[in-house]
Amino acid sequence: MASQTAQLKLLRKGGKPTMAATPMIPQLDKVLSTAPLGILQLDSGGTIVWANETVAGYTGRTPEQLIGRNAETIDEELRRLFETPDTIFLPDGESGPGYWLMRNRQALHDNSGYLYYFMNVSLLQELALEREELRDQLRELISTDEVTGLPNRRALFQKLEPEVSRSRRYNNPLCIILMQIRNREELAQEYGEAAVNRVLLAIAQMLNDQMRWADSIGRLDDDHILMILPETAIDVTDQLIGKIKSRLEAIDRSLEDGGELPPMKVEFGSAQWHKGDDVALLMERAREVLKSRSNAA
Repeated sequence: MASQTAQLKLLRKGGKPTMAATPMIPQLDKVLSTAPLGILQLDSGGTIVWANETVAGYTGRTPEQLIGRNAETIDEELRRLFETPDTIFLPDGESGPGYWLMRNRQALHDNSGYLYYFMNVSLLQELALEREELRDQLRELISTDEVTGLPNRRALFQKLEPEVSRSRRYNNPLCIILMQIRNREELAQEYGEAAVNRVLLAIAQMLNDQMRWADSIGRLDDDHILMILPETAIDVTDQLIGKIKSRLEAIDRSLEDGGELPPMKVEFGSAQWHKGDDVALLMERAREVLKSRSNAA
């Protein structure tokens, strides 16, 4: 009888049952109880007076266990059924991953309470999370060199441009170091890309260890690595280059066949930001120094 009373309220318009509703009452209990949409009816005091099997399944309880409970005093995990936001997560204990539910509330026409509808949107939520994970992976692929794990050219200039702008605004010191591996291609042809890439990865890890938290480092292209050094004077870059050269000698160059990869021929070009420089001018001066030292070598 209680369920039929609730069903009448579902179908009433202006407090009177519609003509079409009356003959459907005997079948309506089964239809609403097993509807794919979770349904709760609350009276004006917030007490649950009817619940279908679907919403009971979401909560891990039976309809009888829900009926008579008040929205303000119900278990804390179930209280979220009635609180904001309109998309909620109900944990399912140890029996499953839980449910993401989209909720809609509607006042009854006779102001005797409210109907709550709950749509299971767990699959949509999972797809949204997967899409966000794919976006993160794509962002990483777009900005990361696949061999060394360092930021790539695109990511490097995204870091360098703000640093140059900061120096132009505040006249802060800024230096860059351009490192060239002059024989990478020859070594790859003779010993294979895999062997060279293993050494490049070791070099990248070593260079990362030499950087301060404010510094940035990345792979500009196949043969060049760029280091961005904010708040750094040119004499400090010379000291850092000397330290890097000594660390390079200790890099493990072992080959899988027991041999050893010949040393990589490395040269450096450094440049300090001057008033009026943009990114292009700063990079050009570093390339000129690198070219001069390479020719001398």
